[in-house]
Amino acid sequence: MRLSARVSFAAALAVALLACTRQPRQAGSAEQRAPAVEVAGGETSPVAPQAKTPRVSRTAGPPAEPGGPARAALAVDDRTFGAPTVLGNLAIYPVTSRSQVDVGPLVALEDALARGDAEVREKTGGGAVNQLVIDNKGATPIFVLAGTVVKGGNQDRQIGQDFIIESKKTTPVDAFCVEHGRWNGQRDGQTTAGKFDSSGVVATSKVRAAGQYKKSQSEVWSNVSSTNAAHHKHSSSDTLMATLDDTAVAKARVAVVAQIDRALATVTPESDLVGVAYAIDGEVRGARWFSHHDVFELVRKKVVGSIALDAITASAEAKSAGRPPSAKPAPPASAVEAFVKDIEAQAIKEQRDTPAANVNEYKESAGGFGSKTMMKGARPSAKPVSNDYLKK
Repeated sequence: MRLSARVSFAAALAVALLACTRQPRQAGSAEQRAPAVEVAGGETSPVAPQAKTPRVSRTAGPPAEPGGPARAALAVDDRTFGAPTVLGNLAIYPVTSRSQVDVGPLVALEDALARGDAEVREKTGGGAVNQLVIDNKGATPIFVLAGTVVKGGNQDRQIGQDFIIESKKTTPVDAFCVEHGRWNGQRDGQTTAGKFDSSGVVATSKVRAAGQYKKSQSEVWSNVSSTNAAHHKHSSSDTLMATLDDTAVAKARVAVVAQIDRALATVTPESDLVGVAYAIDGEVRGARWFSHHDVFELVRKKVVGSIALDAITASAEAKSAGRPPSAKPAPPASAVEAFVKDIEAQAIKEQRDTPAANVNEYKESAGGFGSKTMMKGARPSAKPVSNDYLKK
C-alpha cells in the first residue's frame, strides 16, 4: 500500500472510530442528545424520547456525598455498584450503567394477566408439579422472573427460571411447588379451573435458589416451611402464601420497599439505574441488573419487593432463634464486586435452552449462584437481558 493511501485509510478509520464512540455530555452543557442504544441483535438504533421512561443512557452527575450512591470504578461491562445505603439490617447498592441494550418491547406477567392478554394454567391432562403453561394472547412478549409466585391451579407454584414468552405463543415453563399439602382444583373454597393468578411477589432468595439453581423440590418445600415458621404463619396446606398474603408481613414489606425506593431515587440520572444489589446483616446476599433501565423498571416492584421480603425474613429468623441483631457493618461496594466476580470467574455449569424466546446460562462458585438470561439469536457479545447472583 502506498504511503498516501495508508494515510488516507488511517484518517478514514480515525473518523469512523470517532463517530462510533459515545462521548459523555460535557459538564454545564444545556444540550441533551439522545444517544444510540444497542439493540438486542448487537446493532444500534436512534432512540426517541418517551413520555415516561425514555430509553436513553446518559452520563452520570458528580459522585454523591459519602454514604450515598457514589460510583466505584467502572467494571468491564460498564456496570457500577454504588456505595451502600443502610436501612436497618439491609444495605442497598444501586447498579448503574451508561451503556444499555434496547431489547424491544416487553410486558410484565402481572400486567399481561390484568389486561387479559395472558393465562397461566396447569399442563393439559391433570397437571404436573414441575411444569405450567403460559399462554401469551397479546402482541407483546412477556418477561417472567424466576421465583414469581403464582397461586391457584392444583397447588401454588413458583416459576423455575426466567422466561420471555413470545407474543401469540403458548409455552410450557418450569415450576416448583410452594404449597406442600394440596393437589386439587379448590383453593380457599373456590374452583380454580386449573388457572393461576400472579401474587406479584418473588419468593425469598432461599426458596428461589432451591428451585432455580438447585432444582430441588424437597429443598423448596423445606425453605417454604422454615419461612412460614420464622413468621409464625401456618396454613393447612403449608403454602408460602401464608406468609406472602399475611397483612402484617405485607405491611412491613411495603414499608421497606418505600425505603429502598427512596435510596434508589438518589441516583442521577435516573435512566442510568439498571438494577440493585443488597446485603443483609453485613453479608452480600445478591445482585441483579438488567440490559436497560426500562427493563428494570418493568420488574422493579418485584425485584425490590423480594429484597424487602428477604430482609424481613432474616429479622424474623433471628428473632425466632433468639439471636440479637447483627453488629456487622454494611460491606463496601467492592465486596459486591468481589462476590459477583468470583461467580463470573467460574466455567459455565449449564445452559438451558428454554422453549421460550430465551436461553439461560448458569454458573456456580463456592459462595454463590449466577445466571444470565439471553435472547435467542443474539450475538455472543450481546448483553444479557438479566444478570442474577445469589449467595448460597
